[in-house]
Amino acid sequence: MKKLHTAGWVFLLSMLMSLKALAVEPEWEAARKVVEETTEKVIELMEDRSLLQDENRARLQAEVESLVSPVIDFYGFGRGVMGRFARSATEEELQRFADVLKTTLIRTYSLAVSEFAVREYNITPPRAPSPQPDMQVVNVQLTSTAGKTYNILYYMRNIDGNWMLVNVAVEGINLRLTFQNQFADMYQRSRSVSAVIDNWEERVASTIAEVVEDVEG
Repeated sequence: MKKLHTAGWVFLLSMLMSLKALAVEPEWEAARKVVEETTEKVIELMEDRSLLQDENRARLQAEVESLVSPVIDFYGFGRGVMGRFARSATEEELQRFADVLKTTLIRTYSLAVSEFAVREYNITPPRAPSPQPDMQVVNVQLTSTAGKTYNILYYMRNIDGNWMLVNVAVEGINLRLTFQNQFADMYQRSRSVSAVIDNWEERVASTIAEVVEDVEG
């Protein structure tokens, strides 16, 4: 009887531990909500196929900017792209790069939107709690109308009570790391943070096209 009693407690304890593992952190849930709401708005925007016409590309970028700008930390994203070079950058350079990077990211996102038609999406809960509650990763699987599924990781940070995007990885391609390598390469050529910022948009245009092509391929 004692063995059965002990076994019962062990079983109950294991069940409680399993339930705890399946429980979703409130921080992740808050980050997920931001990602889901933004995704829904973008999908709704994509239903207007007239925006995909060449003459409406400027309007598409404006619409995308209005949807995603409120949930992207361009300043933090920019510091991450600069990497070790951020330590020697002035505040003016950091802010200027944030503004330039904003244009880059909006252009990248608009290009992706114009090339992709979503049939459905699914958000997968994390397997384990984040070691940093103010940093959460939201995993989204997007399925195109052609039946192909893409895995996207949104890296979210709680900034003053607002969950903001600080990085994104698409099909294993880490956008911040890709840009970081590009920044480092440009710096090695010019030895000037300011010069990198001045030439960023023109030099990174090809990188953006390559990222989209790699994902689609």
